[in-house]
Amino acid sequence: MLACALLLALAGVTTLRSAEEGRKEGKATVRSVHGTVDYQDKQNGVWLPVRPNMKFAAGITIRTGADGVADISVNGTASAVRLTNNTTLQIPTMTYVGTAREGDTTTMLKLESGTVIGNVKKISANSRYEIMTPHGVAGVRGTDFLVEAVPTPDGRFDVTFSSITGVITVSAVINGVTVTHTLTTGMTWEIGKDVTQMKAYILENFQTQINNLIQEMLPPAFNGPGNRGGPAGPGFPTAPGNPNPNGPGNPGTPFPGGTGPPGGPASS
Repeated sequence: MLACALLLALAGVTTLRSAEEGRKEGKATVRSVHGTVDYQDKQNGVWLPVRPNMKFAAGITIRTGADGVADISVNGTASAVRLTNNTTLQIPTMTYVGTAREGDTTTMLKLESGTVIGNVKKISANSRYEIMTPHGVAGVRGTDFLVEAVPTPDGRFDVTFSSITGVITVSAVINGVTVTHTLTTGMTWEIGKDVTQMKAYILENFQTQINNLIQEMLPPAFNGPGNRGGPAGPGFPTAPGNPNPNGPGNPGTPFPGGTGPPGGPASS
């Protein structure tokens, strides 16, 4: 019996070690950049310009300026985020077991300030996808979401979680008590206030931005000899401010026009 117990213990250690050894580090890939977008060099702390197609390991911090917008795929192709203007985002963790597309993934985002709009495809039961803020955290299973952290004059933050499509679980400690809400499509929660429903036009605007974000994640189409370029695509819509219908809202972020996909091969 002792021998069997020892073998089982060793088997458990081996299985755990194998799972850890099978865990790989994910990458974040910049898909598009508009305006001022920088990242912080981890060696010397200086800020350097972000360019499309750059790849970053976990631990990176990216910020946008007053005119900046960046679309980034995070931890493979299963999730994408858009950083709107005046946003600072850290990506502390990106790991996966198996394949980045279908395996178990762990993704942690830390929104220091600003607004992040995101699309997460359905993840496995053993996967985690969380967005941390200065006050509260959101857990995502396969959702289009918006998270906003707006600094206030007293040095604090007004934090808002919103579900654009799907379900997210959000929680925060308020007066020493952990408060948790489950938000479904169109629901928004500004911490310290009641859960509310977004107005239809605001929700539609965010859903349009999500669709644009997903399009940015697609690989560029081949444009070989004899192909005609496609027409210019519609510009990004203007993002309204705080989605909380009871709040005053921010002035919004104008998004520059995009470029449509190239056309097919020219006919003979």
